[in-house]
Amino acid sequence: MFKRMNIFSVLVAGLFITMLFSPVNVAEEPVGQSQILTIWMPDVTEEDYFTQIQVTSEELQLFLFDLYEILDAINATISPASQGGIKITNEEWQQIAISLNGFIDSIILLDENFPNVDTQQLVSNMVNAFFDPLAGILRPAPIFSAGYGFTWIPFYGYESFLGVMLRPMFTRHVFGFSRTGGIISSHFKIGKFSMFTFRFIGLFINFGDIGSEKILGPQIYIGTVFHSRM
Repeated sequence: MFKRMNIFSVLVAGLFITMLFSPVNVAEEPVGQSQILTIWMPDVTEEDYFTQIQVTSEELQLFLFDLYEILDAINATISPASQGGIKITNEEWQQIAISLNGFIDSIILLDENFPNVDTQQLVSNMVNAFFDPLAGILRPAPIFSAGYGFTWIPFYGYESFLGVMLRPMFTRHVFGFSRTGGIISSHFKIGKFSMFTFRFIGLFINFGDIGSEKILGPQIYIGTVFHSRM
């Protein structure tokens, strides 16, 4: 595990350099082309708020810096020399939440129609659920996932009954961190990995479309899931 944490430290720095000097899209794109920012909040607002906003390459770079700060904060908390060792304590989650709230606030500034939702409370509820012994057993599992990659959501548009009920989501992190569950039943991954979730509830932010194209960019989950596999 100690070796794994050291690898994580190296990869965070490597990810930051890679994000700055590599194209955001897997495919070739014209210089200066805008990127798509997807914001989705299932079961948080009455009509499951969903929007897609065009952002410039310069704005995207700023969000990449914010993502790096979140991952760097996580890296500091899982260091063997940190307060809780490789386990993230409640106090350390509060520090991560500060970086996360800053990221969300910068997103909200771009969306003039963002609903009246207390996103800081949403983050706080997630952190508190990580220390709930019943979370992930008798209750939906809290989830936090932040990374650089892409997400594909089948039943795009959720016009089918099956899509509405199950909400399957397939995420690929080129590099990232994910944590689900409470004290008794918890799982986490770092590095390059895939994640599959059923019935996500919360705030999902993704740069790129959520159709079949593999558009690379920052992506974050904050909320709960009924089932996940990493």
